[in-house]
This record gives sequence, C-alpha cells and structure tokens, in this order.
Amino acid sequence: MYTPAAFAIKDTEILHQFIRDYGFATLVSQVDGKAFASHLPLTLIAEEQKLVGHIARANPHWQAWQNDAQVLGIFQVPHGYISHRYYPSGPQVPTWNYSAVHVQGSIKLLDNPAPALAALLAQYEGEPYARPDIMPAEFIQRLQAAIVGFEIKIESLIGKFKLTQDDPRAEQSRIIEALAQGSPADQELATFMQKHKPTF
Repeated sequence: MYTPAAFAIKDTEILHQFIRDYGFATLVSQVDGKAFASHLPLTLIAEEQKLVGHIARANPHWQAWQNDAQVLGIFQVPHGYISHRYYPSGPQVPTWNYSAVHVQGSIKLLDNPAPALAALLAQYEGEPYARPDIMPAEFIQRLQAAIVGFEIKIESLIGKFKLTQDDPRAEQSRIIEALAQGSPADQELATFMQKHKPTF
C-alpha cells in the first residue's frame, strides 16, 4: 500500500484497535495465478500475533492455502468524499478521506474450526473462549462439513489514515464540522477524524 509519511500510522496499539473495531476484512491471495478475494470477519489474537477466522467450505479460496500461503488482509472504514467546498481558503481538488490497515502473513488451515468461532464469540459477545453449551462436540462435528478454520501469522502490519492531517488545523476542523452535518457515514468519519487528531 502506498503510504506517504504524513499518513502512516505506526503505533501498534492503534492498528490493533482498528482491527478490533472494524474486523470485517477483505482477504486476498492467489488462486490459479489470479488475485482472489473473500470478505469475512477476522479476529485478532494480539498476544500471539495472529488473526483467526473461518470460511465456507464451498468457497474455493481456502483450497489454495496450502504450504503456508501468503495472504493479505485489508481492514477499511470509515471513509468519505471531501468536497472542495470544505476549503474556504481557495481552489482545492476534491479528495477522499479513508483509513486502512493491511496485514500480510502466512495462512494455516486448522483441523478444528472451534477456536476461530470461539474467538469471534469472545470478541463480539463477550462469551468465554470455549463453552460446551455454546459449541458442543456434535455441533462442531457438523460445522466441519460446512466451514474451514484458519489462522494467519502476522508478518507485517501497515496502517494508513488519510484524514487531511497534511492540512492546517483550522481546515481540519472545518472539514470535521462539514462531515458532521452529512450522512451517517460522513458523521462516522467525522467522529473518527476528531478522535485521531491528537495522533497527528
């Protein structure tokens, strides 16, 4: 990912929190020599420097994940159009503000999808890691016919927050104010920009 220095985010905890907050990812790798993408939730296990997830067994993507295949996980949102009208100081080119975190790593298929499902439950519902009443053995056995679990060993983590931080503070504030009056997606972007202003 092209990442100018002004937009680079190198704080690991910020990047980890972004993955936790926006965990629905695009997972890209090669299938028969061509780029192939799947859209699915990935859960961060920070202390082990890995992501875990599961994929439908009917999806051909997982069949290319042999021998520690390299994959790219892309986490992205919020984002939005920035109008030239938001800049009262003079003519400006309209642009797009966005945030993205790229995770590169090697993927490994799991014999048992239960740990990936349990991590997803823990992330979004606060359930214990593995409870027999939630995922009894017979249920897991049936799941194995329908889904494939996997984990990704994180080898690189790149963050880019393009949030007009290369503009003067006064203009940043005006853009946030303008977005806050817009659509729900624009309002989410405004909130995100306001939250991360101190990091720039």
